Formats: sequence, C-alpha cells, structure tokens
Amino acid sequence: MSSRNYRESFLLLIALLFTAGMLGILWVWLSPRLMSQVTQLEAEGLASPSSLDAALANRFSLGERHLIKEVDTPAKQKGIAAFAAAEYPMAVQWFEESLKLKPNDPETLIYLNNARLQAAQRPTYRIATSVPISKAINIAQEILRGVAQAQDEMNRSGGINNVGLEVEIIDDSNDPNLTRQIATVLVNEQDILAVVGHNTSDASLGAAPIYQEHGLVMISPTTFNPAVAKVGDYIFRAVPTAQSMAAALVKHLTEQLSAPAKTLVCSDSTVPDQTVFKDAFVDTLTANGGEVVKVTNHQGDDLCDFASRAFHPEEAIAKAIEQGANSLYLGPNIHNFAPAIEAARANHGRLALLGSPSLYTRHVVQEGQHAVVGLMLVAPWSPDAFLDFAQRAQQLWKATVNWRTATAYDATRAVIAGLQQGKTRRDLQQALHNPDFSTSGSGDLVRFLDTRDRRLTPVLIQVTPDGIGKYRFTVIPN
Repeated sequence: MSSRNYRESFLLLIALLFTAGMLGILWVWLSPRLMSQVTQLEAEGLASPSSLDAALANRFSLGERHLIKEVDTPAKQKGIAAFAAAEYPMAVQWFEESLKLKPNDPETLIYLNNARLQAAQRPTYRIATSVPISKAINIAQEILRGVAQAQDEMNRSGGINNVGLEVEIIDDSNDPNLTRQIATVLVNEQDILAVVGHNTSDASLGAAPIYQEHGLVMISPTTFNPAVAKVGDYIFRAVPTAQSMAAALVKHLTEQLSAPAKTLVCSDSTVPDQTVFKDAFVDTLTANGGEVVKVTNHQGDDLCDFASRAFHPEEAIAKAIEQGANSLYLGPNIHNFAPAIEAARANHGRLALLGSPSLYTRHVVQEGQHAVVGLMLVAPWSPDAFLDFAQRAQQLWKATVNWRTATAYDATRAVIAGLQQGKTRRDLQQALHNPDFSTSGSGDLVRFLDTRDRRLTPVLIQVTPDGIGKYRFTVIPN
C-alpha cells in the first residue's frame, strides 16, 4: 500500500471513529428525553390505536376484530378475517350470511355497512361509538342497535350528501380510566367526526373534558347526569334531564296513591347515575308533599342501600311499613340488578313499586317475573308510544327494542343531520348548537335545549303480565 493510500485510509478511520463517538454522545443526550416524551404520550394516551398497547388497540374495530364474542357464527368469523385482510367483497358476503343466522347482532350489521363502503370504494364520514361490551353486554348491544339502524338506513338511502357513514365500535367497559385513554386516541384521529357515547355518567365524565378541549362532538345516548353536558359546548345528551323524568314519575305516583306518598328509597349509593336520578326523585317527591322513609339497623347503617353489607330487604320493608310507607323506589347498578329484584320479591306486592330508568331492561322482567308486576318506570321512549320506529326496528332486528336503542338511534340521527350541513367537527358542533336544529328520530323530533340536554317528553311505563305466563313493559296511558 502506498503512503498516500495508507494516509487516506488512516484519516477515513479517524473520521468514522469521530462520527461514531459524536453519535454516541448525541444518543446519550437524547435517549432520556425521547423516553420521557414516549412515557408522557403513553400516559396521556396521545397515540393512534396502531401504536397503542395491544390491550387497548384490541378494543377498537371497524370490522377487523370480534368484540362481541358472545354472539358468534362461523360466517361472522370469516367475515372479520376477510375484513382484516382488506378482502372487502368477501367480507360483505360473510357478514350477510351471518345476519341471516343472527339478525339481532348489531356488531355484524355495522361491520357489513363498513365493508360495503370499502368494497365500493365510496367516500365516507367516520364516527365512533363507545359502549361497555365487556362490562354490560346487553346494554352495549341495545345502544349498538340504535347506531347500526341509523347507519344502515342512511347508507341505504344514498348516504350523507352521497357520502357513506362508517362506524368504529369501541369497548370502553364503562371505565372512566379507559374512556380517558379512548378519548385521547379519538381526538387525534382527524377522520373521526363525532362520538356516540358513553353509557354511564362516570364513563362520560372521564372522556368529555378531552373531547371538549380538542373540539370533538360527543353525544351520550343514555346518561341522565346534567353535569355531562355542562362540560362544554361540544358535549350533548340524547336523553332528557333527570329532573323532568323524575317529575313525571312523581306526578303519576301521587295520582295512584290514596294518601300522600311515603316512599322507601332503595338504591346503590356507589353509582353516580343512580345518585343523580334518586336525588332528582327525592327532591321532586318532597317538593310535592311526599316523604322519604328511612330505615337503619342498630349500627345506623341503611338497610336498603344495595351497595351496603347491611342491605336487608325484608327487614327494611317491614320497618318502612311500620312507619306508614306506601311505595318502594328501586335504583340499582346497571351491572347488578339482583338486589333490586330481591327487594321486589321481599315486597310481596305490599308497596307500590317504582324505579329508575335503568330497570327498563329485559333482564328485569325475565328474572323478576310476578314480583315486578306493576313496577312503574319513566323512560325517554317506549315501543308502545312510538309504533313507527318500533315496527321498523322489529323488522330489522326480529325483536322488540327499548329506549337505549331509540336514544342511540336519535344521537346518530343528530350527527347525520349535522353532517348534512357541514363536514368538519366544527361545522357539526355549530349545527347541533343552533337553536333551530331538529331532525326526525325514533319518536319526538331530536332537538336540544341551550344546555345541550335533550328536549323530550318522557314516557311512563309499567310491567304487566302478557296473559301467556310472561311479562312485559307497557306504556301507561296519559
């Protein structure tokens, strides 16, 4: 090797060593800062589903994941696999086949609509719906049926100004810690234009401040807590206020009793939604001359708190009757109806039964049966009161739907009507916030008060026998 070549090789080696050294120093300086940023992003949930840990990412699906595993067919599994492989025409065929076997499956209908849009390569508007699949599967499916029906009807009619509606399903378990993470993901997915959710008030309140801060419309189809809509002008509720619902219930109770109402209140003290509705009921009851009967054990513990170890319905009802009680209010956790049904059985028909809208579910009549006959409830909607939507839903789902399906349908219809006026998040918010906004829904027009609560007249219902050994909810005539 010549001296010149040797010198050039030596200088090249020195340069490489110097560069490697500088890169090493730079990495030592940057590494802790980069890791700090990553940790902060993970803590705040500011990553897209693809970069999230698998546990959270697996809660999101347009059709590529099986979220409601309790409802399954081989065709549905093949449809999900085809969707995940971007084989959308094949996914359409399999989802259609699955719905022939399980027509009451809203997850599959949403996936079918999404697959059809992808197969046709149509432009789309995308929204998300967040429901408690892994915590309250029946309630989650009730909500999803409303979203799915609104999506299906709109896409079959040509879409929103010829643009298809795509829906992403998310399982939030009614967990406010999860809803915060989900919200921070959704606000950073710019193609998400609105969220229909969440179910409970604590789940909604966990997410609502994040949606508000980043300007993403959220419409809760089910929470009665007015604090949710008070978070800000991007947050709406598709149900009326607890006060207006409680007022209708108290009025009817007062009319049915021959003496002023004296009510034993049994509810779950740990559930915010139940506390909100119970407080509205008690305030309205006492303001109208009624009285709340309180029963405790020797230690001073409430005998009719569903969340307490002191809960003892037989003793509670006996003591209440001794004090002149003539009515029994039930307000259970939506994840545990057993204490309410136990109290209804212990009542043996002695006290007039009434309760919160959470009791309006098939499980209550199936489990409670004769013990819950006469149970009076108030709800935003009932199939007996609004036959047109009830019949359309019956035709689609091959089953009767309840108020959660109706209000979820209304929430989705509101989003659709808003997007017909503008295609951005801000356009949608301005449309919904307009005092003149209204659109057709499951019954009454979908309209909002200036508080962003739903303007709606509630419906009174009660449990009645159907004459063939079963029980159902029927509307109470005005």
